[in-house]
Amino acid sequence: MFFHKTKLKELLRELSFYKKRDEQQRKNNIRCEEYPYILFKDTNYMIIDLLDCTNATAIYIYKLDRPAEQWMFDLGFDLQFESFATLIGKLEFGLTIEDKAKIEKLFVIKEYRNQGFATYMMKKAIDWGKSQDFSELNLTACTSVQKLENELNQAELVSFYYKLGFRNTFPKSNQMTYKYCTSGAKA
Repeated sequence: MFFHKTKLKELLRELSFYKKRDEQQRKNNIRCEEYPYILFKDTNYMIIDLLDCTNATAIYIYKLDRPAEQWMFDLGFDLQFESFATLIGKLEFGLTIEDKAKIEKLFVIKEYRNQGFATYMMKKAIDWGKSQDFSELNLTACTSVQKLENELNQAELVSFYYKLGFRNTFPKSNQMTYKYCTSGAKA
C-alpha cells in the first residue's frame, strides 16, 4: 500500500511538471505568433522563448544546419552544445523583483549584427514586461571602450535603446529604464 501511494505521488509530481511546461510552451507559442518572421524567412532559425520560465528567463535564437524537430525544443538553450546549431543571439534577464525586471545580457554574433535580431529580442522582452504588468525594465548600456568590428560604440548603443523607449535613469548615466504606464503605454 505504501509503495502505491509513493509511486502515485511521484507520478502526480511528474504530471504537474509536464502540465506547467505545456502551459509555458503554449504561452510562448502565442507570443511567437505576434511577431513577424521576416528575419527568419529564408534560413532555418529556431527561437527558444523562455520568458515565462522561472529559472531561466531568456530568448535564444539559433541557426540550424538541419530541419527543426520537436525534441530540439525540449533541449531549449542546451542546443548551443550541438554541432548542428549555432547560437546567433540571446537576451537574458537577471533579477526580477516585484514589478521590475533587469535585462542582463543582449548579444548577437558579429555575422548577424545590424540585421534586426537584437531589436526583435528587445521588442519581445518589452511586450513580455507589459504582459507581466511590470512598471519598468532596467538595463546597463555598456560596450567596450574600443569599437571592434561591427559592434556599436557607446553613443550608438544608447541611441539603440533610446529608439526602443528606454531613457537614462540619471543624466550621463549608462543605467537605462523603460517605464510602463498603468494603461500599458510607455512613458
